[in-house]
Amino acid sequence: MAPNAVTKDARPAAVVDIGSNSIRLVIFRDRSRAPMAVFNERVICGIGRDMARTGRLHPEGVAQALANLPRFAAIARSMDIDDTSLLATAATREAEDGPAFLAKIEDIFGRPVQQLDGDEEARLAAAGVVCGLPEARGMVADLGGGSLELAALSKGNMGEYVTLPLGPLRLLASVGDDRVKVAERVDEVLETVSWMQTAVKGGAIYIVGGAWRALARLHMVQTGYPLRVIHNYTIGGVEAAEFCDVVAGLGASTLARIDAVPKARATTLPIAAAVLRRLILESGAEQIVFSALGIREGRVFDMLDDRAKNEDPLIVASEDVASRESRFAGVGDAMFDWVAPLFPDESATEKRLRRAACLLGDIGWHEHPDYRAEQVYFRILRLSLLGVTHVDKTRIALAVYRRYGGRMNDQALRTAEALLSESDILWSRRLGAALRMAETLTAGNARLLEGATLKLSDTRLTLKMKDGNAALVGDVVRNRFNKLANQFDREPRIEGTGL
Repeated sequence: MAPNAVTKDARPAAVVDIGSNSIRLVIFRDRSRAPMAVFNERVICGIGRDMARTGRLHPEGVAQALANLPRFAAIARSMDIDDTSLLATAATREAEDGPAFLAKIEDIFGRPVQQLDGDEEARLAAAGVVCGLPEARGMVADLGGGSLELAALSKGNMGEYVTLPLGPLRLLASVGDDRVKVAERVDEVLETVSWMQTAVKGGAIYIVGGAWRALARLHMVQTGYPLRVIHNYTIGGVEAAEFCDVVAGLGASTLARIDAVPKARATTLPIAAAVLRRLILESGAEQIVFSALGIREGRVFDMLDDRAKNEDPLIVASEDVASRESRFAGVGDAMFDWVAPLFPDESATEKRLRRAACLLGDIGWHEHPDYRAEQVYFRILRLSLLGVTHVDKTRIALAVYRRYGGRMNDQALRTAEALLSESDILWSRRLGAALRMAETLTAGNARLLEGATLKLSDTRLTLKMKDGNAALVGDVVRNRFNKLANQFDREPRIEGTGL
């Protein structure tokens, strides 16, 4: 456990990541199991350019960094953050003038910079992946401008790790942009990592780093992927290696003309693609998974105590959104319990997805009635939910869409149609109909759910009203209950109304 660990702290947290290629400030709204960024700004300075050749930081990059860091300090102070984490990585730990540069940063912020060694950088990157993907198993690969950190990972536990001199800026400075020489150099270094294939076998490579995130965005555009969310974006190993081979062969001028590629990444992206291709081939990885979380989120995760680290980030995030945006407190949990009889054979995964959908089921109440379903569907698809696949996030979104009466033939459902199977869609339709029925019966008042129960048998779905609650059943309730029963292919029956 990290020093001064906390279960949850409502104070914002700020992390400045001083990398070889970019310097970034991220401010998180609080220090919790599902950290949510309220501010995120990056300046690509390239302080590590030519360092492999000169042994010193790039003067223009240093000047650009020192010109922008006072802004970061001012923003952090304006949010009353007095313990900003300043993390320095490969370039400053290796450059001759690294300590002098960090001393100037300490003067700007009025606090010390933590110079990470390679081991700590790998550990924090792995912690960031675990923060967003608790069940991750395989190997974390964090590519910075100056180095590549690898760490074996199995369900939250980091095994062997190593720092390698394979950052794109370092490779450009040492071997140039000759792809053959780059591949030879990468292979030469990767061959020293004896545990890599064992770590990846049966798991995946979890990809961290800005250059590789740019690669994921480009792949999404090229393949027409329907959901532009980097976190947990997954590609088969063979497909990823082939795509990297194509990108590695493109020139910076060609990449700069592609809208999906940040102009500042055009020079380093081919090298980053070449490194990933060799990493996939050398490790034998069958799958790569992109993580939007890295050392910055790993630093916040490190602040938590063990109980908080073991919480489900999907549920924590859903509870947080629900507490701010639902009409009444406790409705989501009450809905979760009330509709449970309809899902007696659900898997553990479906149970947690059902809970998330129930928690998020009331967040669209303030939207215009004609647009509620569509708005909440897109909102959930684009929420920063952790610990959930793109398919499962879409299942949640579709269920809440149906809770608001959204039509299945709406053109807005392109993502659901592309990602979900028939059984996924059926689950979402059933849960959505159940939540719609519950909302209609009670007007969102969780206490009124206590006056009714559901029972599912092989042939019948029964709504039983307790004494004194018969008045809740009207024509609209009967109509929606009938539709709910139809979703389950059951005969509808209402008891306890005297009718």
